[in-house]
Amino acid sequence: MVTVDGFSVPVEVAGPDKGSVVLLLCAAHHAPATYGAVCQRLHTASLRTIAVGADPRLTAKSVIGILDALEVKWALLVGDRIGAELAWELAATRLDRFIGLVVIDRGHPCVADVSGVVRDAHCPPVELNTTALVSSSAARTVARASQRYVYGDYRMVDLLARRNAEDSTAQLAAEIVMRSSTW
Repeated sequence: MVTVDGFSVPVEVAGPDKGSVVLLLCAAHHAPATYGAVCQRLHTASLRTIAVGADPRLTAKSVIGILDALEVKWALLVGDRIGAELAWELAATRLDRFIGLVVIDRGHPCVADVSGVVRDAHCPPVELNTTALVSSSAARTVARASQRYVYGDYRMVDLLARRNAEDSTAQLAAEIVMRSSTW
């Protein structure tokens, strides 16, 4: 647990001490341990992982506070669903702390989501190389519309397997490794 802004957040830090860092913002109702298989694959690729549990009180400022508390200057930013909403905001506003962005099933805040809601019409574009992984045709439509808000390399990738399956884990880890090596 790491305490930021007066509340505790579940955080799991693992992997090689000297590896590049991947900051993973978890989906709602998913503990950091849920991403253990993905993180283990990332450790094999010499990447250090910081998995932050979903909490509605998390803000961009509190995530930067977590990085500061762990003495991390730069990280590849990965967000899964609700965690991706915060990841987009961080990538758009804190270019000084992140080397790239990987999002799962969420589009840029200026783009209407699958239910038609625009979360933040004033969110700046992202100036980081970005990979959007999608698991449905609706998520694919949102990801395609998000491309115009990314001023860098943009990849959209269909998740080929059922979410949480071994194949999906391998694909997610491979996309994170690829994005970590293209900044």
